[in-house]
Amino acid sequence: MDVIPRPEPCAPSSHLHHISSVSTSHPPRKAEVALSPSHPRATSCASSSSSTREKPSPLPSKHHSWLLRHARHTFLNVYRRLFGVVFALNVVGGVVLAWRFDGHDSNEFVGHLATATAANIMVALLVRQDYIINAMFRLCWMVPLSAPLRLRRIVTKVYEYGGVHSGAATCAVVWFTLFTGYITQDFIREHVREPAIMTTTYALLALLVLLVVTALPCFRFSAHNTFENVHRWGGWFSLALFWAELILFVHTQAPALGPALAKQPAFYFLLLSSLHAILPWLRLRKLHVTPEQLSPHALRLHFTTPMPLFVSLRISDAPLREWHSFACIPSRAGPTAGGSLLISRAGDWTRKTIAAPRPDYWVKGVPVTGVLCMARLFRRVVVVTTGSGIGPCLAVIQDIAGSPLLRGTTSRGTRCRVLWSTPTPLQTYGQAICDAVREVDSQAVIVDTRREGRPDLVAMAWQLYRAEEAEAVFVISNPQLTRKVVYGLEARGVPTFGPIWDS
Repeated sequence: MDVIPRPEPCAPSSHLHHISSVSTSHPPRKAEVALSPSHPRATSCASSSSSTREKPSPLPSKHHSWLLRHARHTFLNVYRRLFGVVFALNVVGGVVLAWRFDGHDSNEFVGHLATATAANIMVALLVRQDYIINAMFRLCWMVPLSAPLRLRRIVTKVYEYGGVHSGAATCAVVWFTLFTGYITQDFIREHVREPAIMTTTYALLALLVLLVVTALPCFRFSAHNTFENVHRWGGWFSLALFWAELILFVHTQAPALGPALAKQPAFYFLLLSSLHAILPWLRLRKLHVTPEQLSPHALRLHFTTPMPLFVSLRISDAPLREWHSFACIPSRAGPTAGGSLLISRAGDWTRKTIAAPRPDYWVKGVPVTGVLCMARLFRRVVVVTTGSGIGPCLAVIQDIAGSPLLRGTTSRGTRCRVLWSTPTPLQTYGQAICDAVREVDSQAVIVDTRREGRPDLVAMAWQLYRAEEAEAVFVISNPQLTRKVVYGLEARGVPTFGPIWDS
């Protein structure tokens, strides 16, 4: 097991903490020797002596049957439960609407279908707004540490709010499909005579279906840039078509367009949706940065613009094409002094950025809060991360743990243990990042995968969780590994949280 060591030899002593390394491709070879806060600053990364090795504790069996485990933690996770709640509410609304509809006033019924579509589109847009996301997280932060642990664990799942977004968006397509069916029926019966309405209706339906299909995980992960462009441009065009649809439909019902529109609930839902689609772009601006080349695989962008704690920034070099989100690591002088973004090679855009960084990047909207900030609801947590995931971790744990490197923290005294698995941490990310990790957790478990092989993070996280009597585990890694560790620990009764990559 690798740690941030000191230049002199490290010998085990009574106040050093030992955690065994468990590798998926190699037998346990070395144990992690945690650094005492009293030891000198480290200048390199090296393995500890094999004399410190301890026999790893075996993982307990997973709870419940395979079917029940997957039903609870996969098929019916919080994201899908929220999706189900939204869908169920829409079903109830549909039943009430069908019960009240007497079958005579077709125009009134079609108007209700348009209202339901617009309402769901509004909900889908609002729940993705940065300021609403931040408000949800800040509301959850009000839960005190004295609250029951079960309540705090439930509240922490607020980051799965995307289930509301996808549920509302899917329901909007269902409602508009019904709307299209009734409009088509009226056109066949010659109750609707305007071809423009039919053209707009089918164009909008095709666009909404395209938005939903490209948002499916299988497509979103395999062609993420296409997904982003379809959602950006398709979303704008769908709002424009919806306005055209609403105006054409209302105009066929009443000669006075203005008063007739004002009586339509769909008008206000659509107006609110349009305002929120524009809102982030009103804050489009450039962020001036100072690039620091850490290695051929990692780049750190420093900026002096004040930023709140616990947030990430979306940056772009071409605002109409693609955006990438990175966590803000606060400056040692506090968040008002700016901070930095840690970027590692994970795709075409990051590879290009590391090779040729720019002096400024576009940002829009407001900085948004992420999942790891919910660690402040617990007294003791284990943070598991790999590679450049240490960036978002440092952005949060320096504050919640009350790091002496960071002034003006809002710490509630959360104790953080860090498990970081990455190839050649010192050479890739530099001494400053390694020092920051050690300042947060002097006993940080840092695995150099280039020398030790890939560890069994589930087993190691379990050991840390038990040894520290932690209340929760947070995982920041790539999608596949995050899902594996989260499921592996949740199936053993460990409250585990990690991003779900639903956007």
